[in-house]
Amino acid sequence: MKRGMIDMKSNRVRITAMLALTALLISFSLSSCTAFMKEASLETIVCEDSETIPFVKGFMKDSSINKKLKDEFLPAASQIKQITDASEDGLHVEYKLTKQKEGLFGSEYRVTMYLSDGRDSIELKSAVISGMSGVKPDGAEDLDWLDSVELAESAIVMKRLGIDFDKTTLNELSTERNAVEYFLKLYEGIAGREIDISDVKTEGDPVTQKAMLLELLYYYGDPEYTYSDNVYIYNVVSMAAKTLTAIERDVFGRQSDTVTGEELTGILNALFNSMRVHQPENSEHIWSELGNVNADSILGDMEITDSPFTRRDAAEFFERITIEGPKFSMKYGDKNLERVDDALDSIWVRRAVTHGFMNYYGDSTVFAPHEELTLVNAIVSAQCYLNTRYNDWAYSENYTWDGYYTNEDIIVSAAEIAKFFDDRTEEDRQFKVKTVINDRDYDWFFSQKNTGECSDVNCMPSIATMASHWYDENSDATVEKMRKTGDSVNGWYDYELRFGLSSYNVPYTVEDATLENIINALDNGQIVLAQYSDRPIGTSGHCYVIYGYRQFKDSTTFIVNDSDSLSSRAGLFGRKPGNGDEIEARFSMWSISRFVYDVTVISPND
Repeated sequence: MKRGMIDMKSNRVRITAMLALTALLISFSLSSCTAFMKEASLETIVCEDSETIPFVKGFMKDSSINKKLKDEFLPAASQIKQITDASEDGLHVEYKLTKQKEGLFGSEYRVTMYLSDGRDSIELKSAVISGMSGVKPDGAEDLDWLDSVELAESAIVMKRLGIDFDKTTLNELSTERNAVEYFLKLYEGIAGREIDISDVKTEGDPVTQKAMLLELLYYYGDPEYTYSDNVYIYNVVSMAAKTLTAIERDVFGRQSDTVTGEELTGILNALFNSMRVHQPENSEHIWSELGNVNADSILGDMEITDSPFTRRDAAEFFERITIEGPKFSMKYGDKNLERVDDALDSIWVRRAVTHGFMNYYGDSTVFAPHEELTLVNAIVSAQCYLNTRYNDWAYSENYTWDGYYTNEDIIVSAAEIAKFFDDRTEEDRQFKVKTVINDRDYDWFFSQKNTGECSDVNCMPSIATMASHWYDENSDATVEKMRKTGDSVNGWYDYELRFGLSSYNVPYTVEDATLENIINALDNGQIVLAQYSDRPIGTSGHCYVIYGYRQFKDSTTFIVNDSDSLSSRAGLFGRKPGNGDEIEARFSMWSISRFVYDVTVISPND
């Protein structure tokens, strides 16, 4: 206390007992106290065991107040120290002093304790300070929920995205719906906007509709979808991969970008960390971390660290991680490689396909090793690799299942995906979307299912029927009738397709199968009938009608009608399965151009 200042505590008694105290004395006391309190400042002191606590100056009884602050904050500081010391991301504790209000005998201040990563912080505890009444805890929070570094870091990441969570339910087993809600919040937090579900016509509550739009659920389009009581690793890594894909596509426009080795490593780590479920009893990870794999060294050995990855490069990368990384129970060798086509002259591709690490491509015949790995395919490949490794570990002789997710695990999983986007800037979001959809205001979609004895091979009669109805609303074509324009009971060739179109007076042109030609046709209000194969060519092919596209930055998505759709988005917009599917255009063009040389273009009936 400054020399000459009035002892306000003792004066308080006198004021209460002597109501006749002069106005001058009261005025002097209040003005002096108020002026003095406004000079309050905050520092931190380090205790003998390295915890920091707040230290205030400018109050009438500094030593008394600081003793109370030490008693109040030291236990919390001791607890948080364990978190900050173990953090690789530089977590630290900071205190702030804010003026609350003017009181009868001066100002009140609040000291607040934060846990910070240097970019954002979460409030942990606070206390109100008054020179008259000392220290009063103000809704001090129970810090028992801070039981791991991962959760502490995740809480700050979530705070940055405006996402809060119920700290009283962290140790409870998560439901599937709860997991869905957090990944939806993650998407909306990074996008800075709510998911638009205005086009989703299927009935359901908003959470389910949003989950259907982002493909977070398995049974899309089911208005009576029932959420599971538990969440498993497969659910979570699928949600994480779908959310990562949707954010890259919708927020940053990078769906068709090719990836570098560094980017593939980031994707792999983000998805792996989302799979790091804990045992509720002792919070130990139930399978080894890939984090100790020296990916930089592996990429350096491959000498393609900053170059765009090809699919062959990805195969080598996954195989090298398997050889040089943590040892799982499953051993991988070169047995059965003879069943994989060796014409590609790459032991890495043959191994990756045989081991199931990249079974997204089916086999080496459709692997297209020299194709650049796009972001969408990189995410799918990383997810496939992790699922395979997890399966191989899970079914080893030492395996014991305890992989349920708690609410804490879900929060950490979602935050790990959020960290993947930490270095994105506002400029990364600035891009225009061009949408062209040559639809009709009536139903012109036809499925090949249940169309007679040739249902299994009626894809081309189906798209010919669709083209007939798109061209002429009054067409009486059906898939069964279109099939009868030819005499084959097998899958059609392009000449049979065009004969069927002519039979129903639908004019067409033939164009080279290039992305430029397809985009030009769609811009001219036309639709495109395309054959393709993403399987061994000698086995099968398929086809669809391309009737629109979305273009953003260097990415393009085709909007198609697929008569035998296997799309997980089936029925999403209240439409029939296969109506309005979306396909990444670069992958689509690869599957078209490897199968046929041209496409069939239909103009509107003017």
